[in-house]
Amino acid sequence: MPVRARRGIEALAILLVILLGVSVLLPLTAAAAAQVTGFISTCGGPATPVPGATVTLVDANGIAPPATATTDGGGVYIFAGPPPASYTITANQSAYYGAESGTPVRFDGSVTKRIDLCMYPHGTPTSNLAVTVLNGATPVPGAKVAAFQSTNPTNRIQLVAQGTTGTTGVVNLTLWDATFQLRTSAALLPTVESSVIVSGPTSSTVNLSPVPLVLFGHVQNVGGAFLGSGVVAWLYNPLQANTSLSRVIPGTVTASFFQFETARVPSPATYTLIVDADGYLSSKESITIPGVTNPHDVTLQPAPPERYDTTVAYGAADWSNLTAWRNLTLNADSTLPGLGPANLRDLRLQIDSTLGNGDGSLSPQEITAFQAWVCSKGPAYVATDGFFTTNGHAYNSTAGPCGITVSPTLTNPNGGVWINTTTATPYKIKQAPPYLTTGAKTYFVNMTMVADSNASAYQNYTYTVVLPKKYELNTTTVVPTNAPVTTQNFTRFTVDPGVTSGKPQIRMTVSQSRNGTARAKVIAPAGKFYVQNATFTNYQAYVANNTNLTFSAGDSTDPNDHVTEANFTWRFTANLVDTRYGISPVYRYRQNGTYNVSLVMRETGGNVSFRNVTLYVDDQLPVAKIRTNRTGSGNANGLTLKVDQGIVVRFDGALSTDFAYPGTPGKILDAGYAWDFGDGTSVRTGVSRTIRSQSLACAR
Repeated sequence: MPVRARRGIEALAILLVILLGVSVLLPLTAAAAAQVTGFISTCGGPATPVPGATVTLVDANGIAPPATATTDGGGVYIFAGPPPASYTITANQSAYYGAESGTPVRFDGSVTKRIDLCMYPHGTPTSNLAVTVLNGATPVPGAKVAAFQSTNPTNRIQLVAQGTTGTTGVVNLTLWDATFQLRTSAALLPTVESSVIVSGPTSSTVNLSPVPLVLFGHVQNVGGAFLGSGVVAWLYNPLQANTSLSRVIPGTVTASFFQFETARVPSPATYTLIVDADGYLSSKESITIPGVTNPHDVTLQPAPPERYDTTVAYGAADWSNLTAWRNLTLNADSTLPGLGPANLRDLRLQIDSTLGNGDGSLSPQEITAFQAWVCSKGPAYVATDGFFTTNGHAYNSTAGPCGITVSPTLTNPNGGVWINTTTATPYKIKQAPPYLTTGAKTYFVNMTMVADSNASAYQNYTYTVVLPKKYELNTTTVVPTNAPVTTQNFTRFTVDPGVTSGKPQIRMTVSQSRNGTARAKVIAPAGKFYVQNATFTNYQAYVANNTNLTFSAGDSTDPNDHVTEANFTWRFTANLVDTRYGISPVYRYRQNGTYNVSLVMRETGGNVSFRNVTLYVDDQLPVAKIRTNRTGSGNANGLTLKVDQGIVVRFDGALSTDFAYPGTPGKILDAGYAWDFGDGTSVRTGVSRTIRSQSLACAR
């Protein structure tokens, strides 16, 4: 920012009051709400106001959407209560060259921040340039004509006017007497760049009829399919000046086909050809013109997802202070807000062009400059208003050192790049003491997120929240309800917003983690187990050997009702290989005996509870013994019983015996008795049966 734009507020106010006779004092103290405000003045002389300028407020981290305001008669603009962020501004006015501020200014919403900017005036736009666009002899409606000026005090090429042709193929641009470069384009036609000298009313004709091509080709994927979504092509020559249209030459693209017209590509020269399409990694190669063989088809590889991970951590026992950090994993063709040339689709070339010497490569000094540039943007969230609140309270970041690391792959022209925060940003709650109380049973945490996007590459946003000890995520509500938001885990949980419109919100209830109760039992198969003691504190059961038994911990309890999300570890023998996991595992015993089965339940909040149950594994056959009311109380096996017709006979198997294994009694279930009386009726079950003799029969 020029020194003249940073004069003392008092001196500036006095000067403007004297010159204009009105008060243009900026509302630094009297405003009801904090603002981002400033004074737009002229460069190169007295700091006179620039009224009617369109000022755009830009979040340097690209999270808050851009906002616009217009300067008043005193050159003052005001953004009342914008979201907290690190901001830069751009300014545009029809009589001035566009301007933009430099280092981002931190705005946390608590105090008004001022960003001043000066603009260089250009000639008075009183001359009309009538541009006629033809295809041969036919007018071209809908053609886009952009006028640039490379020679100006800003030392960069400036877009000064643009328009679209009407039905007659004519567009009128209001300019001033000077030399301009025109870039004219239309669908399915070549792009033409030309120069025009404007002096009073001027006319110019641009013909988009087919012209010689110096480079062209199709864009395909590795399977040979033509790609038509989001295809862009650029020729980049870092040796050209920033004020030259030939530094970054956009290709003319129609579906999967790209072309560069001979008249737009100075030669001989060496360029970097960059070609990209939605969902694919860009292709980058060195091209010497002339010398390239056409058609020059380009094959693109699928792009892996990019990751934008934000972590918010509470203190171990503190709800009033946070730390936050952000880790990015980017593809080689990624771009970051504030780096140029815009949309070049090559992060390294943008770093070199914006922060380095523009020679097309990255030096150690330029990498260091990039790290400093990332730090200058401030934390992704200056304050957590509109992002993260606890019991309705937002947090404000506090000043501290910035620490980031960049992956060594930044020196690899085609590798991905990760950017990790090494010094977390501290935050304090926005309220005077007392702060949020500790030890409450429940807290309410709301988080509003940037959704995933899937344009040039899939940008996967994830948010991780680390809770104080002894707390866990309990319930969640997503707004809107159809947003594809997902969560994982409970004490250090991750939220993924998915691809959706707008900014989805998740409203969370966080509760104290309290001990539950682990409970274990056998549930299947039917007829293969018998529960001797069903109490969960002393559970005992007989089970069949060499049988796939199903166990369940489903009766376990958790005060926060997260039993199904808990981790269950079962040890069925003393051997570690007999460990199983899950709420309902299956296990087969292959040796009889008495076994103590141990269950460990680790709840979502980290609390652990245990349970032991006793199993008697039975592999012995029972011995069947029959007695009747007609043969006495002893064993009637092998006896022949003859009774008259109509006599009631009661059969009893209670004398039968069973051992689970030698020395340990087993259990014969009621369903384990089967009676066949030989009278043609179906087999009957139960320890005893009573029949009325109808004819001579036998029982076994």
